[in-house]
Amino acid sequence: MTGLGLSMIAIACAGIAFQLFAAPPEEPISGRFAQYPWLEAIFISGLYATVGLTALLYPFFVRQASAGESGGAVQKVTGVLLVLDGLAFAVRGAQLLHAHRFDHQHHAQALKHLWW
Repeated sequence: MTGLGLSMIAIACAGIAFQLFAAPPEEPISGRFAQYPWLEAIFISGLYATVGLTALLYPFFVRQASAGESGGAVQKVTGVLLVLDGLAFAVRGAQLLHAHRFDHQHHAQALKHLWW
């Protein structure tokens, strides 16, 4: 888990430094912010960083849980990070689903006009 966590944090740093996650203007929702590539980079890099931090803390979480300790600071922080990561993935997934559903409907209408 440590290697995975460090890798994800490195990806987050690279995402901010090089603005790797900028959306093209053609994207239905994220494309509205195409002139601000740092905005998408901060959101996605933040998601990578929190998942990486959760992966780094998880072995300590398991160690405390297997020792019978409950309610420790590591367990609370890991739990909060897991909830935040889950919510962020749900929001991003809903956004992508909506964007690509819209995109497919647009293409279907365009094809309909070509074929009919």
